[in-house]
Amino acid sequence: MQPDSFKNGIKQLATVASIGRYRAIFAILAWIVATPNQAWGNAQQSELALNAGNEEVQMFGLVAPNPGLELKMSGPHDLVTLDFSEEPGDVWADIRKGFSIPDLETQAVKVRERALLKNKRMVKSMLQRSEPYIYFIAQECAKRGMPSELAILPFIESQFNPHARSPSAAEGLWQFIPSTGRQFDLKQNKWVDERRDLLASTRAALDYLTYLYDMHGDWHLALLSYNWGEGSVLRAVKKAQEAGLEPTLDNLELPLETRHYIPKLQALKNLIQSPERFGLDLPKFPNKPYFAEIKRNSDVDLREIARLAGVELELIRKLNPGLNQPVLYAAHSNTLLVPVEYSAKIQASLKQYKPPKTQRSYTVQKGDTLGEIAQRFDVSVKSLQRLNGLSKKKLIKPGMKLNIPHAPKPGNWES
Repeated sequence: MQPDSFKNGIKQLATVASIGRYRAIFAILAWIVATPNQAWGNAQQSELALNAGNEEVQMFGLVAPNPGLELKMSGPHDLVTLDFSEEPGDVWADIRKGFSIPDLETQAVKVRERALLKNKRMVKSMLQRSEPYIYFIAQECAKRGMPSELAILPFIESQFNPHARSPSAAEGLWQFIPSTGRQFDLKQNKWVDERRDLLASTRAALDYLTYLYDMHGDWHLALLSYNWGEGSVLRAVKKAQEAGLEPTLDNLELPLETRHYIPKLQALKNLIQSPERFGLDLPKFPNKPYFAEIKRNSDVDLREIARLAGVELELIRKLNPGLNQPVLYAAHSNTLLVPVEYSAKIQASLKQYKPPKTQRSYTVQKGDTLGEIAQRFDVSVKSLQRLNGLSKKKLIKPGMKLNIPHAPKPGNWES
């Protein structure tokens, strides 16, 4: 994602109106009336056999130039309430119910589908990699009334790798560049990079997509803007309109990557909608939370927590990719995500955890503030207050000796 910089005083982001789930009705009707074409089936089976095991082709690489795309811009449809007698058995069923962005049926989409077919093992790995994150993101979209297609956007942005980094320094599942990350309050320092943090980056991405939809009133244009920048898309739309053209994908002057952005999403949407067409089985992810949140107001060495709990440190790292070190510094991040199945063990280890008793002291100088002292020693203000019995009534003053809480030694995840 490489958006234009935002202007100061940007308007408050508004929540998108609820998006209908009418797609489920059409999917049922299409299943009833569709008749498979034997020739098409034979051709596809031949292509599957021909391309089996081919992992060298870039999954979304360009296969055919100038595919003659057509896209009619349109907004969300009215809400349709559906009554299902059975709850969905996995997360994919719930995501399918929330599809509501108008479909794109072009040669470019077929090109992307062929890319998926040629790289089935990569696709399986990518789908499996989404397990810790996909349920949470889908639920966040549903809470905001946003189309569930947005929950699969990280497949395109990062292949659901929270450590993905682009040549333009974009990072995380949602690929925020540093400047846009700061505009959406994503902290980036030596302790944390919230562009990789699941909770913070998802909040920021959905805020940004909400803003883009409010700007354009159209999800296709919002998606183009997410990839290229809202200012660039607005200029392209204006140029097409001044030439007397309707602002369709064919008529907008777009960079090649942006022109193929929506076809990539549509191909993945088609895969999730009908995996049998691709000769794939979607992994069975239960439609329930993968992780639990633990709030901490003191520093903790996650290496020691993993040892006490008897779990692999990698299990903790996978859910906390925003931490630059295997230490949770409460002054910079106070939430630890842990797998639900190990939550009780990790909670117990946190109760057992006792940091080394080594303690430092500091003599307050004239002009010092508690916030500055806390920042100097990489500790939280609350921990300083608690350890030294400080409050609104008892403040620091020059000459006072403060005990400084112990902070775990920094390190790297591999040490």
